[in-house]
Amino acid sequence: MTRVNSISLSNYIELVKETNKFTSDKALFGAQMGLFSEVGSLVSLLKKKLLNNDSNDHSNELVVEEMGDIFWYFTLITIVKNIDLYELTNDTDPYDRDGSTIVISGIRNQPFVKVKSNTNSKDTESLFSELISHTTSLSKKATVEKAKDFLNIYSKVMSFLNLDLLNIVEHNTFKIRNRFVPIDELNLPLLSFDSNFSKDEQLPVEFEVYIIEKPNGKAYLKWNDVFIGSALNDNHQEDDNYKYHDVFHLAFAAILHWSPTFRALIKHKRKSDPSIDETQDSGRPIVIEEGLSAWLFSISKQRDIDFTKESSISYDLLKTIQIFVRGYEVESCPLQLWVKAIIQGYKVFNQVVDNKGGIIIGNRRERTLDFRKLND
Repeated sequence: MTRVNSISLSNYIELVKETNKFTSDKALFGAQMGLFSEVGSLVSLLKKKLLNNDSNDHSNELVVEEMGDIFWYFTLITIVKNIDLYELTNDTDPYDRDGSTIVISGIRNQPFVKVKSNTNSKDTESLFSELISHTTSLSKKATVEKAKDFLNIYSKVMSFLNLDLLNIVEHNTFKIRNRFVPIDELNLPLLSFDSNFSKDEQLPVEFEVYIIEKPNGKAYLKWNDVFIGSALNDNHQEDDNYKYHDVFHLAFAAILHWSPTFRALIKHKRKSDPSIDETQDSGRPIVIEEGLSAWLFSISKQRDIDFTKESSISYDLLKTIQIFVRGYEVESCPLQLWVKAIIQGYKVFNQVVDNKGGIIIGNRRERTLDFRKLND
């Protein structure tokens, strides 16, 4: 992620408003409970770091993420309660030449707001206790004074962690846009990943794949009147219809423009570039995709999660997907695109199960996956 020089507080406030999914009657309670939960997660994470003397990049990344979530919920509270966040930030010492750190810019007529680092490791427990105390207070009743107190302790924690609000808000903004901004506003490339390759090394722009269940109970794939791949059964003690799971690969292909499994089945691997063929189209990427598909299916079944609903797809699940695909080209896809791929994949999967087969229609231009009955 490219570092920026400033983030307008007014723009961030608007972004929080746009990405708030709580209804008006539940926004305050949701924001207060969210704040309390995120502070608890932060304190737990920091205690683990301190006990284990852990300073690895991943844990630091998680700290920045938690601090960003806290600030998002805090900002939402000020919005719902009509508390002027500008006034709260203007109460912070705007300029201190000794040991100060730029925490954000773009606040009214102040080019910078700075917080002086004055907390040492001996104060850690009291700092955590104070943070929890002010969070509890603000979660019970949001007033201007309590918001000021919370922002003050938040600034102390930020200073203690050697973080600045610009960095925190920058990462949080990226996360919010990645997850919640509508796909049609993301200006995604039309045909990502293989647009510079010949047609026989591209995933098809439009495709119709037949899933046919034969009397032996196995599912067969047919594309361009040719059967592809191997006949599948559930390979499980229970009949759970996983034999139709190729639908998920087709959803990934249509919506993410990525599916090493489907690419291998139709023999459209990018062999003209041996490096791409080896690192993106062959054994390990295929295993990653198959593992991801099986993992999502298992979670859906074991936890009775309906992945056809956006509300069922948690940010934690999406973060795990990011871990799955780290180092592969698809990691550049925004989370909202993964949400769409999962939802459409499971909607079509359910239709295939109900009809014991069907025609799966993919369109990479529109990033859609549809279903048609075999006898239509």
